[in-house]
Amino acid sequence: MTEETLLLGNISTDQLTQQHITPPALTDAEYVATLSTTSPGAPSYVIGQRVSGKPYDQIILSYGPTQKPWQRVWRLSADRGAHVDYQIVHDTSSTGFASVER
Repeated sequence: MTEETLLLGNISTDQLTQQHITPPALTDAEYVATLSTTSPGAPSYVIGQRVSGKPYDQIILSYGPTQKPWQRVWRLSADRGAHVDYQIVHDTSSTGFASVER
């Protein structure tokens, strides 16, 4: 049995950008990571860094109160080169709300 290493991208709210804003020019190791949303509105994106040619397996955003921050987690769903899609899989700030798998 082998243990798979997950590539995790930890981001801050300062790194989130809305889809209607054009991303900057990318280096060969960078990509636009589109982060899905469960609420109305356009998804956000961040600039990801490939590690040995691979995008992050998961992207984690911690935000809110410093004593007990909320966390959103997105999982890689499609690697299309310069554009990589992520689906939200966990959001601690939405505890108690129903979410629908897309």
